[in-house]
Amino acid sequence: MSIRIDSFLIVAVSVFFCSCSSERGDLASIDTVTTEERAQEENDLREWNNRIRLEKFDIVLPEVMRNNDVDMWIHVMRETIPDPFGAEDLGSTSGVFVFTDRGGDRIERAVLGRRWGASHAAETWRVTWETKLVKESGAYDILHDPVLVKQPPGGPETEYDYRFQGLREFVEAREPERIALNFKLDLGPYPTTTRAQDGLSYTDYLLLAEELGEQYANRIVSSEFVMMEYIATPVPSEIELLKKMREDEVERITSAFEEIVPGVTRNRDVGMTVFRRRGIGVSQRGRTPGHENVVIEGGDIIAAPSQGMYAYVLRDGETEPPPAIKELWATYRGIDEILAEHVKAGVTPREIVRNYTAIFDEEGIILRDVQLHLFTPRNDFSAYTAGFDSEKIHLNIDLHAMAKGARQRKFENYFGPRIGSNGPEWMWDIPLPLNHHFVLEYFIYMPWPSIEHENQYLFWWDHEQAIATSSGVEYLSAPQEELYLIK
Repeated sequence: MSIRIDSFLIVAVSVFFCSCSSERGDLASIDTVTTEERAQEENDLREWNNRIRLEKFDIVLPEVMRNNDVDMWIHVMRETIPDPFGAEDLGSTSGVFVFTDRGGDRIERAVLGRRWGASHAAETWRVTWETKLVKESGAYDILHDPVLVKQPPGGPETEYDYRFQGLREFVEAREPERIALNFKLDLGPYPTTTRAQDGLSYTDYLLLAEELGEQYANRIVSSEFVMMEYIATPVPSEIELLKKMREDEVERITSAFEEIVPGVTRNRDVGMTVFRRRGIGVSQRGRTPGHENVVIEGGDIIAAPSQGMYAYVLRDGETEPPPAIKELWATYRGIDEILAEHVKAGVTPREIVRNYTAIFDEEGIILRDVQLHLFTPRNDFSAYTAGFDSEKIHLNIDLHAMAKGARQRKFENYFGPRIGSNGPEWMWDIPLPLNHHFVLEYFIYMPWPSIEHENQYLFWWDHEQAIATSSGVEYLSAPQEELYLIK
């Protein structure tokens, strides 16, 4: 099986451009692939995802249901309510997924209800849904036939009459004491998110409760903890894939460093981020309009933060980085080592923060609750020096979760433990699961006076993905010990 499946489907340019809110890309840096190569990559990824899905069902599903005293987990999917978890991890954009603990070491897996199939008139009702994966994956024990989409003759019935038809008999035959359903109550997102995914609609809830009847409807609880733990717990094949992906990423980034010609190459030509001291109000990582795609010059730091890979572009006459850059690099490596030692599976984010805060206090590094470059006024170092201790390094930490699961791409997971000062407080009290997939994300602001750049700070951003074990952090590839130099 190919280990370069991510070159088209997963990596693209999002290997190089990654932020807390989204992954960005530039088509210029995507590898040129043939139709045959792309088809092979898609097939390889499909095989990996099926393997991950099966391992999740075999290993993780019994654990998370029993940890939360859930006998049956129902996850309702409908086309008009986007839900990447159901669509990709479970495998269909419509239908009713029912997982039942019937004892033993395995959970029964069923897909019932209104799962859309072919269209009787594809020109009128185009097939925009994906529901075949549940059959192709072989992961389900019970799979009801998909529904042919067509225009029936008029009558008194509506789609509501069919949506959960037969579910009562299915549930009664299994007699669950506690039924988890996909809605949320306590584990809400942070206050200004625009991407909240809350689960089924109120109409779905009422129709499902009516179908189940009072006895079983009264046993319904939120599935939020089951779902959160399921997503947050990687399986061996998932970790294996992440490491194979990283091997390819390191190779690609190293090649990109070698392709850079200072004064000629633009950062988007090679899919990289540039750290550069700029004037007041301008992002040090090129997020300000007009600064996103610049010609790479001497003095720049070229960054692939999601892989923890960095290079310094030597100025004319330089044979090594200047003292400021050396100190910034040493600060980065020191911070990374402290975090790698203290982030451990089985420990809550609140405990981890308490432990590393004591160490940073000893080191004289000031932890900030906010990302200073996003603070008001934005990217204004003069305000920073006026308002804070300008003799010390300032640091903001946001070690949020990542995930892959059986999805097409890795994604930033804000539904689980989050280490640092961001997110709702419930995220701080969720113990990290074994092999927790997360990012070592933090922002370093190092004072270094400069008349030319109006005292703008020296800035560093890391976003390297890693795994948390019981003894500390396991990197997906060996940490970069020395700063790569570009002449």
